[in-house]
Amino acid sequence: MTLVKYTRRRPVLSLYDDMNSLFNQVWSRPFFGDVAVRRNWAPAFDIRETKDQITFEAELPGLSKKDIDISLQDGVLTVSGEREAREVTENEALHCSELRYGKFVRSFSLPAGVDEDKVEAKYNNGILTIALNKTVAEEPERKKIAIK
Repeated sequence: MTLVKYTRRRPVLSLYDDMNSLFNQVWSRPFFGDVAVRRNWAPAFDIRETKDQITFEAELPGLSKKDIDISLQDGVLTVSGEREAREVTENEALHCSELRYGKFVRSFSLPAGVDEDKVEAKYNNGILTIALNKTVAEEPERKKIAIK
């Protein structure tokens, strides 16, 4: 059996592959280092709507009720908070850190017809649920116009 030296492609295309690989490595890394990436995070939200209500659900594991702030102003619902980083003690070594920490703010524009006075928020097992009732849309008064 004869061994044949492997070449990816023709030399010009091989150079192209090498450059492409280099750019992919550079652009796939975070710009500000690993620490900055761990500090920036935003919780995931689900938004559901029924005929009577709009419900927001957010994943906020590791936060307590006092870490979360909810406000509603001029038709904009804002959820903000902060998750503190856990300190590494001198008795342990940190080998990998993938959890996200820091402040977050998420804002949502609400549609017309939401009753801003009747908002209910619950926090249970790391899930924040915000329920907003819809106002009852009044039927416009129908006028009969006589033909002359």
